[in-house]
Amino acid sequence: MVLAASMIGSGCAGVVMGSNTSPSGSGTPPPSTPPPTNTPQPQLSATPTSASFPSIAMGVSGSQTITLQNGGTGTVTISTAAVTGAGFSTSGLALPTSIAPGQNSTFNVVFTPNAAGNVTGSVSLASDAPNSPLVISTSGSGLAATPLLTSSTSSLDFGSVVVGSSSSLTATLINAGNANLTISSVVASGAGFSVSGAGANTTLTPGQTAALNVTFTPAATGSAAGSITIASTAGGLSITLLGSGGQLSSHTVALSWDPSTSDVVGYYVYRMLADGTYGKINSAPVVLTDYTDTNIQSGQTYTYVVTAVNADNVESDYSDPVLATIP
Repeated sequence: MVLAASMIGSGCAGVVMGSNTSPSGSGTPPPSTPPPTNTPQPQLSATPTSASFPSIAMGVSGSQTITLQNGGTGTVTISTAAVTGAGFSTSGLALPTSIAPGQNSTFNVVFTPNAAGNVTGSVSLASDAPNSPLVISTSGSGLAATPLLTSSTSSLDFGSVVVGSSSSLTATLINAGNANLTISSVVASGAGFSVSGAGANTTLTPGQTAALNVTFTPAATGSAAGSITIASTAGGLSITLLGSGGQLSSHTVALSWDPSTSDVVGYYVYRMLADGTYGKINSAPVVLTDYTDTNIQSGQTYTYVVTAVNADNVESDYSDPVLATIP
């Protein structure tokens, strides 16, 4: 505030000015200039604030995504990341990196244990945010690596198959352990038996499956036996194979059915296999509503079902089954 006074008198006139500013070295010093209130301010946070990896097998990696958010008004720059704890690392975090206000970025915390047991650690992110460093705690449990090769079945029985024709069944191999395994060989033995599908150098991760397609093509009448032997880095297993060759009957089975009321392009005919599942016996859909099965044996009972198929190759449910007994 400025004070002004005037005085009028004979022979003199003047103005005296005063202020609340004190001379240097005396009185109260002038106040400092306050900082601007609209300076951009970054603010870094993480979701989640910790990463946990229970039960990870040695040599196998677990990964968890961390989302970094800038909830401030200024751009935040992350300069370095320090990782502690045996087996912990990061991926997808290229430094330095900047995150604009209101934006986010992601990276992964990875745990690859090299020993069994519990481990703790952290990922510390240094930035120009006021709360730097931002620390993400980590914990994990390493398990001894134990691959385990199993099969969906221990045996496959093809029943009676006409000499010179083929029948196929499927077995599923499963890695029921907690570490990768590699199949080194798959060998079929026994007259008329062969195998395709999973073979040497097939690797199965924990929980992964692979199919073995086993075919029986008897060259002579009578019983046949064999096996499928699988060797792997998790040990081996064997699947027993059974079947018999039969003579073609002079009889045939004539099938007929009512036409579908939907818009279809044809029909597939299925015959029950020895394992209780149905196998398709016509490779292309038949247009008419009848079919003759000539690949049959005397003394056998066969069960048939039919499906209708549309132009998109979508099949209907099975029809009601019918049985045919061959003299």
